[in-house]
Amino acid sequence: MRKHLFLMVAAVAALLSVTTAAVGSSAHRTSASSAKGPSGSATLSVPTDPGSLDPQLTLLGAARFVDTFAYDTLVTLTGPGKIVSNLAQSWKVVSPKRVEFTLKPNLTCADGSKMNASVVKQNLDFVGNPANKSPLLGLFVPAGATVTAKNGARTVVVATTTPQPFMVQGLALVQMICSKGLADRSLLAHGTSGTGAYSLTNAVAGDHYTFQVRKGYTWGPNGATTAVDGMPAKVTLKVITNETTAANLLLSGGLDVAGVSGPDRSRLDKSSSLFKIVSPAQPNELFFNENAGHPAASPAVRKALVQALNLNQIGTVVTSGRGLKMTQLSLQNFTPCAGNSVTGSVPAYNPSAAKSALGGVSIKVLYPTDAGPAYAPAAELVQQQLSAAGVKVTLDGQSTATLQGKIFGSGDWDLVLIAIGVANPSQFTSLLSGAAPPKGINFAGIANAGYKLGVAHGSRRVGPAGCKFWLDGERAIFKAADLAPLAVTTSATYGRGVRFTIGLQGPQPTSLRLTKSQ
Repeated sequence: MRKHLFLMVAAVAALLSVTTAAVGSSAHRTSASSAKGPSGSATLSVPTDPGSLDPQLTLLGAARFVDTFAYDTLVTLTGPGKIVSNLAQSWKVVSPKRVEFTLKPNLTCADGSKMNASVVKQNLDFVGNPANKSPLLGLFVPAGATVTAKNGARTVVVATTTPQPFMVQGLALVQMICSKGLADRSLLAHGTSGTGAYSLTNAVAGDHYTFQVRKGYTWGPNGATTAVDGMPAKVTLKVITNETTAANLLLSGGLDVAGVSGPDRSRLDKSSSLFKIVSPAQPNELFFNENAGHPAASPAVRKALVQALNLNQIGTVVTSGRGLKMTQLSLQNFTPCAGNSVTGSVPAYNPSAAKSALGGVSIKVLYPTDAGPAYAPAAELVQQQLSAAGVKVTLDGQSTATLQGKIFGSGDWDLVLIAIGVANPSQFTSLLSGAAPPKGINFAGIANAGYKLGVAHGSRRVGPAGCKFWLDGERAIFKAADLAPLAVTTSATYGRGVRFTIGLQGPQPTSLRLTKSQ
């Protein structure tokens, strides 16, 4: 499957990916499903090694998925505008500048210590301290936020000096670390310290991560517990970097659940023995480097670049012909805003008009090589169409990690093909405005007055009440060719002997159920 740099920014990307899967033999699955309480095992594959597992120092989708087994959040996003309990039993949006959470009682960590309001405060304070350089700051935790905690009342209050219209949705993405991990973060690179339904027992970088179910866990999303029949007692996350390999293992019985975004879905769909969930994943986009010294710093060149590209064709290729039309920048299955900011906002395809502004222009196109099989051909199509308009194009395929280093570091790129998934429009703000790296994460150097105006108006309203203004801001981004929308990737997660529901990071750990063989 594809990997996803979760900028939600949830952030920049390669695709969210979770190839999930399976238990050994059918007989093993049958006995596991008939047993009482957790039993048996399941092996879930991830498409790339997650690297550091510290949940507050990474935005990589593979790491965030692995971490869902060991860490909880205050609340959980389950659908468009839908939020359910997790560590917090209740929450209240007092104003655009203040939210209050009340924790569930008797929350415990895998090491037996307590997760209380003070520990939650320590987590949010760490992310909120710029000196710690957490990529979650400004994305999930508002910059300058003040956190107060009362252990007796089990309350955590987050207050800001500027309006934060989707503060609960952002805080819902902060995975909470227990006291031991907070005291020694070196433990978190290849280990875990959380309250989640599973605890990490073995980790071999580049190969696998093994988790054991926790007894007495009762505070999962919407009250989920581990005291249920069919839940796997042992889960191994296996690193499988090739989506075709994952599909082959699924069909041959080597895997029982696999998430697939690319062309292998055609043959998997023919199998009558597979359970399937299809869901929209992240939107794919083209960003232009507008920083000084790059061709796209010129508005005329940016517009011409968009006019030279048949975005529908590129979108079809990058989603392997199974994509959805983009309607906005936020994830369609989690956004709190209904509406369409794309239609009628993007410069129309007009390669003839583009040629006059692009003669002699040279650009470097950056794209991920490990984000699924469709990215390379999509980048080649971009090259072909721009070359036809007189642009000299150099393709630069890189691993997701190297790609991140270039767009947030060296700046050695002019156009980047990526997928960014955000749960609400405010989480895109730091990427589309503000300081460029290293002082900020506006990696494309975008300065769009219309977008800033939309943000200003939207930020003064709580949640959906400000959606009109957020979408107006996105329209300004598209009209100025600050980025070009392609299409939304869809992902199918197939099950053989394992059932589950899909969450923001992939299959929900507490939803995994071993079933009888088909």
